[in-house]
Amino acid sequence: MSSFTQSCNVIPSPSLSSISPPLPTTARGVGSQVSTNPKDPNWVLYPSGRFVVVRNIETHESWVYRGHNVDVTTCKFSNNGNYIASGDASGKLRVFASNTPEKGSKLEIQALGGPISDLAWDGESKKIVIAGDGGSGFHVRCIVWDTGNNAGEFVGHNKRATSVTYRLHRPFRIMSGSEDFKTVFYAGPPFKRDGENQVHSNYVNCVRFSPDGESIVSVGSDKKINVFEGKTGTHNKTIEGIHEGSIYTVTWFPEGGKVLTTSADKTAKVISIPGGEVLETYTLGTSLSSFVVGGCVAGPTPLPYVITLSGTLHLLTSPTTTTVTYGHQGSIKSMAYHKDTGTIYTGGSDGRVLSWSKPTPTSAYVSTPATGGANVLVNNAVHGGSVSTLEVTDGSVVSAGWDDVARITEVVTMQTTGCVSLGGQPKASGSYGNTVIVATKDSLQCIEGGSVKFTKEVNYETRAIAVHGDVVVTGDDKNNIHVYQLEEDGMVEKKVVTGHNGQVHSLAFNKEGTMLAAGDVKEVRIWDAGNEFEQVVKGKWQFHTSRITGLAWSDCGSYVASVGTDENLFIWCLAKKMRRLNYKFAHKGGCNGVVWTEDGKVVTTGEDGCLAEWEVGEEVREKFK
Repeated sequence: MSSFTQSCNVIPSPSLSSISPPLPTTARGVGSQVSTNPKDPNWVLYPSGRFVVVRNIETHESWVYRGHNVDVTTCKFSNNGNYIASGDASGKLRVFASNTPEKGSKLEIQALGGPISDLAWDGESKKIVIAGDGGSGFHVRCIVWDTGNNAGEFVGHNKRATSVTYRLHRPFRIMSGSEDFKTVFYAGPPFKRDGENQVHSNYVNCVRFSPDGESIVSVGSDKKINVFEGKTGTHNKTIEGIHEGSIYTVTWFPEGGKVLTTSADKTAKVISIPGGEVLETYTLGTSLSSFVVGGCVAGPTPLPYVITLSGTLHLLTSPTTTTVTYGHQGSIKSMAYHKDTGTIYTGGSDGRVLSWSKPTPTSAYVSTPATGGANVLVNNAVHGGSVSTLEVTDGSVVSAGWDDVARITEVVTMQTTGCVSLGGQPKASGSYGNTVIVATKDSLQCIEGGSVKFTKEVNYETRAIAVHGDVVVTGDDKNNIHVYQLEEDGMVEKKVVTGHNGQVHSLAFNKEGTMLAAGDVKEVRIWDAGNEFEQVVKGKWQFHTSRITGLAWSDCGSYVASVGTDENLFIWCLAKKMRRLNYKFAHKGGCNGVVWTEDGKVVTTGEDGCLAEWEVGEEVREKFK
């Protein structure tokens, strides 16, 4: 079952039916890590911001560990597949269970004084060796993970250790690589230095033992591949001329005899070891976003699985065929739902716009990116900044971003074909049919047919918008709701609704347009739009502890879903106003959007970059019967 997990032993809600997680964190000129579960190579894991993402490359099932408070820099499965160790930018190491629903935390220690670069498990899943920035201390450390005790002394490096590997068979050995151009070999346990060399002439980026432990391969920014004897650490061979740029990562195939490398020359290659022949070359494109920055070997039939600079994941079934997994790199800031097609659209802090659909009714959502627009080189984003609002019309998606423009994307082709200048940053938006209203700091702009139809100046800053038919409502920064009548060439204000105790940050009409839900800094209120906006619910739905960022009505009009920056998802019932359903920790860092896709299913998005589906039907029927 898909799940979110915290640093504490919290069993995930059974209502959480699927998660579509964010893509790996990437940076130009730096290798990115991805690895597999030794017991089931269909499962891969990688760091993504402050999270550890675990996903199945066949079924799209996934789960996310959310226990770190700073960016995760490395993560690996234990060799028995029961645990995961992860290190972060503060030097903390965490170990947590991977084979239980609660994914319980087993260990948290300050392993190094600075960021952890890499880690490796021993073959018995008892010890973990960590490499990174030790400050004035050691840059490599090995611990017995269930006690936290040290398993040796790791001298030899005078700069940050970049990579480490552990021989899985007796006699146990460890090799580390560093920014000091050296590889250091350790024997034990207890481990102590047993040799070192400087056959690299630049940073050592990755070192890995072969599956049988007989060989070690190191790669570096000097474009060299070095091969060492596995038991003694003796240097056997240097392979050059394979890549034209720095080599970021190296991974052995399970059967040994060949490795997968990824390089700054934009390629991934399969190379025989020790021969050094290039068996396959993979080039995923010439654009900056398609540069290969990391990889591993995954699947029951071992295949290269690589990360590009855009974070996109590629399963390379042949040099010309690839299965691609898209997503967001960063938080999801906006979302919209097209009921006729069942498609969800999202906009992210990365500037991307994605459409999400389900291959089967029971599978997780998978995404397709919009193309065109700003076409940012690093990630092919359609906006040059965060996508703060998103609306779907009859045939297009209208997204507004911090590049101060609204872009029009065709829903069929996901090609961005139009651009409208807003003259300022978008604050909120709402739509009905083909009419989209976008607010900037002091104006409301009506967009139809790919252009601005009219602009209305306002004397407040808009926080939220909802549209139904010819009625437009806005929430302002003075705790009021403004009601407008849409006309052919403008809007006329008809009413100002007062009563909220905080700024109104979210608004939503029910399907018929007869009821309006409004959320402020802690309370959801319901207003009767068909009766001069008289209050229907007041003072009862105030269990959010901070700003309410999204509201959605069920098709039947009986239930309202709300999400907020307090990480909570609530379900409310008009007939049972004193009852509520609460799903805590829905998205770490806060929720940003919610839609009710059909009665019984709610989809949420948030700062964690995840799109989560909740099967709430049974609990709704039980709670509000």
